[in-house]
Amino acid sequence: MYSKVFCLILAFALLQIAYTADCERCTFSADGKDGKGPYTQCEEGTCTPEKGTIGTSQLACSIKKCQAGQFSETGYDSDGKGKGCTNCDDGTYSLEGSTECNLIPCGYGFYNKTGYYDINEKDRDYECEHCPYAGPPQKKILQEIINMMMKILFVIQSQKNVLKKCTVCPIGKSTDKEMTIGDSDKACTVQFKQCPEGTFNTTGYDENTNESQCKMCRPGTHSLSGSINCELIPCDYGYYSSTGYYNFNEEDCTECPPGKSTKEKQTIGEDEKVCDVQLQFCPQGKFSYSGYDFDGKGNGCSDCKPGTYSLEGSTECNLIPCGYGFYNINGYYNNSKETECQKCPIGKSTPLENTQGTDDKVCSVQSYKCPENKWSNTGYDYDGKGKGCKHCEAGTYSTEGSTVCDLKPCGYNSYSSTGFYTINQKEECKACPKNTYTNEQINKSLNDSICIPYYSSEYDESESESENKSESERYDDIETTSSSIIIKTTLSLILLVALF
Repeated sequence: MYSKVFCLILAFALLQIAYTADCERCTFSADGKDGKGPYTQCEEGTCTPEKGTIGTSQLACSIKKCQAGQFSETGYDSDGKGKGCTNCDDGTYSLEGSTECNLIPCGYGFYNKTGYYDINEKDRDYECEHCPYAGPPQKKILQEIINMMMKILFVIQSQKNVLKKCTVCPIGKSTDKEMTIGDSDKACTVQFKQCPEGTFNTTGYDENTNESQCKMCRPGTHSLSGSINCELIPCDYGYYSSTGYYNFNEEDCTECPPGKSTKEKQTIGEDEKVCDVQLQFCPQGKFSYSGYDFDGKGNGCSDCKPGTYSLEGSTECNLIPCGYGFYNINGYYNNSKETECQKCPIGKSTPLENTQGTDDKVCSVQSYKCPENKWSNTGYDYDGKGKGCKHCEAGTYSTEGSTVCDLKPCGYNSYSSTGFYTINQKEECKACPKNTYTNEQINKSLNDSICIPYYSSEYDESESESENKSESERYDDIETTSSSIIIKTTLSLILLVALF
């Protein structure tokens, strides 16, 4: 029955843990957990920087997918600036949001819809189609191919000769017909429209005058009007630029001063006046990469892991409680500087593990020495009630107020002032004189008075009688004794069997 109760309790505890787990990546909730209510999924193409993200709106989803031709461990841009994604090596490719560059060109003589195949799925011969094989070359067919190539070269050369004699119109302009006659660019009377913001073309203009040649930018990128590519990325919260974007090849966004942020992403501004959101320090026991929240309302600060701590405005949780019997001004020490904590005087302790104080007045707890066969790091308990003193391991002992269990019992037929000897030290137990012994392993004495003589007057008489016996009589006595032992042992075994 007890085992069933224990299993139910264990199952309930595991269920509680499961319902209070951190929100998974790309989800968020008001407390960063999924136990106090439903969590919210990030919109397509966006994600949270880490698990357990705190937020009440899609603003918590601050990073976007890596572009095609790039990859990252999660498939998302970890820093939100395009620098968290790595370009694929030459000869490989990836789709948007990829965690690896797993695509390889089909190569000459092969084709498919994308021109690539996945090296992790199947081989090229399976995913790419092989161009038809024309069969063994014939002399006639070969001659026809050569003739066709010569014709193509002739046409190309003729076009080059024509182009050399024609003048190209300025960018964004064209003629209203072919074979236009003119001696200046005034003949270029057609004005093309610039590609609108968020689209691009190799010239920056729609050369069909109906925007059909302007292509949309990929998600996560942007362009200004008349752009030839989409190399702009929105500035994140806490950053600004003259356009609200940055070019990941050249210009970057300007970061707001510490403690300040912007109301929106892609904030346009020339100076820090646009940083009109006052951020708050992360409170004690929490941290963020900047030491501040990201919206002035406490969102964006994460809890320290159990056993660690942080002060207000911390970028990491690198503090550990001083422990009972130690103190300093904060009650914590940096995990690389344990000497930052001060030790209480002998026989004194602190009421808490993380006691704050500038002197030993905070050591208000009267502690007591650990009793025999117990120990602690200080030789004292930490609460005046015995807590903090640990039992010695089996086979080892300690005296009152010990910091280690380094004593071993002297054993039979030996003694010392404590009844023990110290491990790894020269001090040894003294042996009892010849023809004496002890009844115990732990024998405390300053001299050999604790050793009991083997021979008394009664023993001498019995020994004398034994010596006067003949060899056959002594043998009979031994045999009788042995028989008696065997009989007693047999009777004991019978009794045990009857009882059980």
